[in-house]
Amino acid sequence: MDVHHAMSVVHAVSLLVLVPGVAMAQPDEPSLIALTVNAGRPLEIVIDQRITIKAVGQPVEGTVVEPVYAYDRVVVPAGTKVLGHVAALESLSKVARTRAVLSGDLSPLRHTVVQFDTLLYDDGRAVDIKAAVKTEIPNLKRTTAPPAEKETDADSSPGTIHRAEREATTYVKQSVSDAKQKGRDILAEITQPGRTERAKQAVIDRLPYHPQAISAGTGYHVELLAPLDFGRAAPTEPASADTKPAPSSILNARLVTTLDSSKTPKGTPIRAVVSEPVFSADHQLILPEGTTLDGEVTFATAAKRFHRNGQLRFLFERVQVPSGAASTLMASLESAHTSGDDHMVLDDEGGAQLENPKTRFIAPALALLALRGNLDRHDHLDPDGDGHVIHSDNPAAVSAGGFFGLGILGIPLSHMAPPVGLALSIFGAAKTVYSNILSKGREVQFPADTPIRLQLAAGPSDTR
Repeated sequence: MDVHHAMSVVHAVSLLVLVPGVAMAQPDEPSLIALTVNAGRPLEIVIDQRITIKAVGQPVEGTVVEPVYAYDRVVVPAGTKVLGHVAALESLSKVARTRAVLSGDLSPLRHTVVQFDTLLYDDGRAVDIKAAVKTEIPNLKRTTAPPAEKETDADSSPGTIHRAEREATTYVKQSVSDAKQKGRDILAEITQPGRTERAKQAVIDRLPYHPQAISAGTGYHVELLAPLDFGRAAPTEPASADTKPAPSSILNARLVTTLDSSKTPKGTPIRAVVSEPVFSADHQLILPEGTTLDGEVTFATAAKRFHRNGQLRFLFERVQVPSGAASTLMASLESAHTSGDDHMVLDDEGGAQLENPKTRFIAPALALLALRGNLDRHDHLDPDGDGHVIHSDNPAAVSAGGFFGLGILGIPLSHMAPPVGLALSIFGAAKTVYSNILSKGREVQFPADTPIRLQLAAGPSDTR
């Protein structure tokens, strides 16, 4: 009995000694992070093929433009297909309908409400989403600022060359090096219709009755109404506190603040959120997705009469990593997703303005020539004094005047009676002159959730 008791004591002591040793020998499990895309997160979706609208419930297909990240990795790659449908066809306002009729458009146009329901991955996976369209952008494109001017030969001293080499080396070491981080340029992949196809479609769209369609290149800012959960994973090792993005490198972000050259004057605070994490060359995380950027509007001019458009410039000055302190980081606008119909241009300092097409004077000039031809039509000529009046007639001018007045519908109407043709010509000339020359210009606008790219200042930027 004593021997058995002694052996039990020895066994118990052995367990007390060995078990802690085994526990200490096991490596610490890394803490996992949730790969969750929160509700309220925007997606940018573009329609890559023209869709003729027929009925509610009609299927719609688009493509995700920008990759979606959860903290430090892609969870929705750029190029992912998105399936949806036409949710409703809403009647236009009376003002919109009146404008359409005055342009000769008698089609029963409706506002097409689109809803997206499913993400379809390349490997066949389908993920249901709940989302709502917040903004529609016709002819979505990326507008990019011109590159900064290169240094002249006079500035190319040995010190300048060595400094450029150092900056290039720093860029290689600290810029994004993971190829998976770079998203596809979906906007460049969209095949735009050729000149003949565009001309054909323009004629169809000017007919008094024509089918309604969603054009290829139409973009949508879509807001998630419910979170997307992609599980948990070990986070990427963070970079040291003194590691910073390379000077002149590019940050991908999305605006949080809505900007308007008439409503956001100089000094207005603005905010953006980093949408693509930034890594060092050895794949340590410098700025995770969700990092906040703060700045202000540095210049704003509202649009004025005589088609003078607004101007806007803004600058980001501070960065704040989640659960970290704010620090200095200077960055200006390098590119933004805008509507190609706006003809926006960016300068090399990130300023934005809208250009008026150089062809905008053609329509008023032609409309005035058509009006003159219609006025000549009403001149009464009696060159030989025999009482026989000659009525001057110019069918081309009459047709042109009707076209500028009511579009294609106005062409046959203008030939019904001289007073009708003259009235249409006067209306067309007044409308084109006002809209192209006398009217107020357009404002520079960046809706919230607009994807932007920011270029860091060329000098060192402290992110500690």
